[in-house]
Amino acid sequence: MTAEEFQFYKEEGLPELAENIDKQPKIEQPIVFYGSSSFRLWSKVREDLQCDQILNMGFGGSTLEACAYYFEELFEQIKTPQKVFIYAGDNDLGGGKQAEDILSYYNDLYSKIRSRYGNELPIMYLSIKPSPSKDHIQGEIEKSNDLVKEKIVEHENVTYIDIYHPMLDAEGKSRPDLFEEDMLHMRPEGYQIWIDTIQESKVL
Repeated sequence: MTAEEFQFYKEEGLPELAENIDKQPKIEQPIVFYGSSSFRLWSKVREDLQCDQILNMGFGGSTLEACAYYFEELFEQIKTPQKVFIYAGDNDLGGGKQAEDILSYYNDLYSKIRSRYGNELPIMYLSIKPSPSKDHIQGEIEKSNDLVKEKIVEHENVTYIDIYHPMLDAEGKSRPDLFEEDMLHMRPEGYQIWIDTIQESKVL
C-alpha cells in the first residue's frame, strides 16, 4: 500500500469503522461482513437479509489488500465468529492492480482467517461487481473473479457467491440504473440483486 493509503486508513477508514461497530448491536458470535464500502453503505443489511446476527465491518476506501493487511488488528476482539463474508477488489483494480494481485490478496486474507479461526469457519467470498465506473477494466474484473473462483475450489469451507453476472444486462454490460450518480456505489436496486443472490445461495 502507498503512504497515502496508510494515512487514509489511519485517519479516516479505521476510525470510522470503529465508530460504526460501536453503533451496532453487540453480538457474541457474529456473522461478519468484512470489506469495502459496498458493505459499509449497506446500512439495512440485517433487515434486508433477515438476520440479526450480522456485524457490518465494511470500511470506506477499503481494498482487498487492506482487508488482508488489517485483518489481525480488526478481528482482535472477535473471538468466535459464525461466518465471514468478504467483499472487496473494486478499489484495488481501480488503483491499477491486476487480477493476479487480487488472487494474492485473497490468498493472504484466507491464510490469516484460517490461522486465527481454523478450517471450520465458513467463508463466503462475493465476486467483484460490474459497475459503470469500472467499465474500462471489466476484463480485469472478470479475470480476477475467475482466478479467485478457481482457487476457492481448492479451499475448504469457502463459498464463492457470484454477484457479477446477475448485475449485467442482456448484452453483458454493467447497468447504470443499479448505481448512484458516481456509478460505483449501489442504489437499492443493486442491493436487491445481492439480497436475492445471497438468499438463493442458502449461506445464512
